[in-house]
Amino acid sequence: MRLAQALDLSRPLAVTLARRGYTDPESAKAFLEGSEQHDPVEFEGMESAVSEALAAIAADRRITVYGDFDVDGVAATTIMITALRQLGADCAWFIPDRQSDGYGLNPDSIRDLATRGSAMLITVDCGVASVDEVGLARSLGMEVIVTDHHRPGESLPDCTVLHPAVSGYPFEELCGAAVASKFASALRRQAGLDPSLDEGDLDLVALATVADVMPLVGENRRLVREGLKVTRRAERPGMRALIAECRLEPARISSTDFGFRLGPRINAAGRIYRADAGVELFLSESDERAAEIASELGRANSERRRIEREVQTEAEKVRRELNLAEPGALVLAGEGWHPGVVGIVAARFAREHGVPAVIISTDGEQGRGSARGVPGLDLHAAIGSVSGLLEGFGGHATAAGLQIRTERIPEFREALAVAVSSLVGEAGVSRAEGVDAFAGGAELAIDLAEELETLEPCGKGNPSLSMLIPSARICDLQGIGDGKHCRFTLVSGDARAAGICFGRTGFGVDEDTPLDLLAELSVNHFNGSSSAQLQVREAFPLPTPTDPEDPWSAMPGCDQPEWWRRFDVAMEAGAGLFVPAAGRAAEAAIETGVIGAAAIARIDGISEVVLAELISSGEPLMVLTSDARRRWQSLGGETGIGRFLPPYGHAPELVRGLWAGSPGESTSTFADAVAEGVGLSDYVTVAARPEVIAKAMNLLLFDPPASAAEAAAIASSGASIFSVDDPASRGFALSAAGDRHELTPALRVLYRDLRDAAGDSDAGQATGEPLLEALAGEGETARSPERAALLLSALVEAGLAQSNGSAAARSAGIVSSGSADLSGSPLICEHQRLHQEQVVFLKQSNR
Repeated sequence: MRLAQALDLSRPLAVTLARRGYTDPESAKAFLEGSEQHDPVEFEGMESAVSEALAAIAADRRITVYGDFDVDGVAATTIMITALRQLGADCAWFIPDRQSDGYGLNPDSIRDLATRGSAMLITVDCGVASVDEVGLARSLGMEVIVTDHHRPGESLPDCTVLHPAVSGYPFEELCGAAVASKFASALRRQAGLDPSLDEGDLDLVALATVADVMPLVGENRRLVREGLKVTRRAERPGMRALIAECRLEPARISSTDFGFRLGPRINAAGRIYRADAGVELFLSESDERAAEIASELGRANSERRRIEREVQTEAEKVRRELNLAEPGALVLAGEGWHPGVVGIVAARFAREHGVPAVIISTDGEQGRGSARGVPGLDLHAAIGSVSGLLEGFGGHATAAGLQIRTERIPEFREALAVAVSSLVGEAGVSRAEGVDAFAGGAELAIDLAEELETLEPCGKGNPSLSMLIPSARICDLQGIGDGKHCRFTLVSGDARAAGICFGRTGFGVDEDTPLDLLAELSVNHFNGSSSAQLQVREAFPLPTPTDPEDPWSAMPGCDQPEWWRRFDVAMEAGAGLFVPAAGRAAEAAIETGVIGAAAIARIDGISEVVLAELISSGEPLMVLTSDARRRWQSLGGETGIGRFLPPYGHAPELVRGLWAGSPGESTSTFADAVAEGVGLSDYVTVAARPEVIAKAMNLLLFDPPASAAEAAAIASSGASIFSVDDPASRGFALSAAGDRHELTPALRVLYRDLRDAAGDSDAGQATGEPLLEALAGEGETARSPERAALLLSALVEAGLAQSNGSAAARSAGIVSSGSADLSGSPLICEHQRLHQEQVVFLKQSNR
């Protein structure tokens, strides 16, 4: 709430920021602004690198930029070549072949470059682990500058190194293209070129940052956000052609398009044949030539998808044949699998099975593979712990490449599974869907969708806001996309929103069956208009109550002796229990301003959504309602409210409250439980027994209090108080007031039950088990001991019944079958007065 108020944010966005660690207004504002920026000279070694490069340019020595075959390497190579050309350098680039050269510096390639006259190598997106290869280059007379972001080995190359983690840079998560851009910026600055030239790198930096799955936090957030602006202008011919090939609208390019549309086409070139095409595309100054290359990349991407499907099918066959019960890791190998797609296939297996996956292409005695990890696992560390079985490997925490002798693959499979298990522990890696916030009703509209765009760019480290919509309904469902997907109307509370779900054609329930839906809310642009759209990722059926016929079975119940004890106490207390003295004390508190001094945080939204949000926060919570029994049932009981406990949240034990304030009954156990868990009670209980909330840290007024006395009872609790502004909860409070104080309908039912219980007995009195059943009721007419005592007392006062004895020896029965004037009962008249007062109070407080 503090974030929402300080920054004028919606509750879902404020909750999401807090859960992601931005708990104070200053850090949250800084994140949303995404303005973090660091000077290139903050790299240790930057001054040396600039001096060495400028000296080589001045001496007209040939410089070769040695890149990598993925998007990051292609973008970094383009950035570096562009800067060197702007400085008048004699320069060229070299991108290794994925199949013949492999990742990183290759000795044969280095010798070839030296033969061609290269006097300096500038590596981009590679080199930090190539200690021997850098040594070879230097022995051949070449100077070397390494710019990289991958994990280094035990020692660094003997040359100038620019690396965000190694070189003391304030932000360690830059991609290779971003490091190259920092170097290029420092070169231009030292040479006196126009600083605005730096902006020309940002479209490629943004593309590479997203495609290389770097965390979109810190400085990366600014780089991608600014890079999107440059990309949308589409001033680079190659980028313009690539966007056109993807059939995208430049002005609406998003970070998602970088990762799923533009990036794969650049990667496809390096996977299928030559990555140089990507560099040529981005360096091209001709629209015609750029269009030709973009089309070529499109064809390569189609070919890549075909090959990928073939390898995935064969890898799945291998997985089934291995018959691994619960593997800690998947290591699958096959002869002749195209090495250009094994990384993609590994990522898909890791995602589908929730364990790290390694896909290896073998060629006789040798195998070359790619590994992809899962959240919560340092893949590089896992592979490093068994690297003695490998010929070589490299990468980072989420992805790696490796070389292995074919005969050692079975041993590596077993060893890696053990290594992964030791790193993640017995619990394994969590595969639960994350929930950032709960939302529903009128919140699911264009205003929130547009506000959530302030989270952009989204990706690793800053995923799109994932919201849980409790108890929503699906209607107007239609199949789309050749029957593979569906669109529908989502109903939450009184509000409706457009929804879409990919990969499924329905939800297996009818329109009247509620579901908890996990979805993302975004702005949908169509035909010049904008609207809110929910993309549903998962649907969760609501749990079935443990015993739907007896919703109180799991609650603190009463055995017969306890039921009779509470009933007798209530009968003896008489009107003092049902119109408690605590109410009169509350009136005095009102006069002294206690209620006015209470700070109540009002929350707009659907009550159940707010309840779910607060429960899932993990903090102890006491929920106050107008009628705890009815609310417990309407919320699904323990299985209903309990569904908002883990995995959605981290709240501890769920406890159930007292249904009425029975004098003499201990409340300390319940109060202690509420201090650590989630409790449910009602205003009647609290007004009579204020100690129920004495230890509560947070109070949620699920329904509004129905009187000044009820309000005063909670105002001086010392807890943080939240109130839900929900028309449905106000309606429930009015209904509960009627049920509680308009006694006539309930009296008729009890009158009938007592008459039937007495049956043909000579005395016309019911005793024992039949009397208990009549007083306690069942199903919707189930009564607490206190409620039963109230109703019997009213019948006795009106002259319609009599009762004698106590506990199990009590007898009761009807004494008149004629009509009676219920106004003769002071208890009934007092409740009628209270009802009228509460209706007025509720209506006035809702204005």
